[in-house]
Amino acid sequence: MPQRFTFSLILRRGLVGAGLLALAVTACKTETEPGLELGTEYYPVEAGTYRTYDVVDSTWNSNVVGVTRYQFRERVTDSFTDAAGQLAYRVVRSKRSTTANAWQDDSVMVLNASEKTVLLTRNNRRTVEMVFPVRVRETWNLNAFNANTRDTIIAQNRSYERVGESYETKSGGKTFSYPLTVTTKDDFGVDDELANNAFYLASYRQVFAKGVGPVFRVRRRYFYCKSGDGTCIPNRSYIYLGRVRTETLVESGKL
Repeated sequence: MPQRFTFSLILRRGLVGAGLLALAVTACKTETEPGLELGTEYYPVEAGTYRTYDVVDSTWNSNVVGVTRYQFRERVTDSFTDAAGQLAYRVVRSKRSTTANAWQDDSVMVLNASEKTVLLTRNNRRTVEMVFPVRVRETWNLNAFNANTRDTIIAQNRSYERVGESYETKSGGKTFSYPLTVTTKDDFGVDDELANNAFYLASYRQVFAKGVGPVFRVRRRYFYCKSGDGTCIPNRSYIYLGRVRTETLVESGKL
């Protein structure tokens, strides 16, 4: 039977002794103190589930933009034990141009979810998607497991913001509202050869809804000058080359 990643199970298995100790300590207190919420509910993972996203892909060439629309579906096909002995989930991403088209498998990813992190492996590159507990302004290195990266070992390039806030987005004429969300954002610092500056801008944000998972993603990359042209004067209102891709969750459930 496929395993479902639930932190209550982990706590029951691993913290029984600690729970008895805590009970003895708190018995002398008149009030019960609430435990620290990890926030793992912002990225639930279960085999046999799926999420469908409306995707808008915008590209710029000499300040002329072209827009392509399609859909991604990410389905968690099964769980397994990886080479490190950890519980992992296989995620198959499919793509289709319209709802009238058949899904075509696009790529395969692997998710490792624990009480400390959510790790995503795609194209042999593992990133730290989330760390727990979820706290405002908590920062970490999203490329901590990648040896071949521009980041330094101590890089802190992803962080939380707007923890526990509501979020609303629209797609296909429908409005999607979530009462509790957390947003991650990536920061490109001076150690990145493409650090944000007058000539270049890059950003990536993800919104996770409690009990749902990732509900919105947006990646932006703009070049304001022609590469290698020393005479170019950057102008933020003129995008020489650029790309923005948004992914909005429109459906989720069990297969």
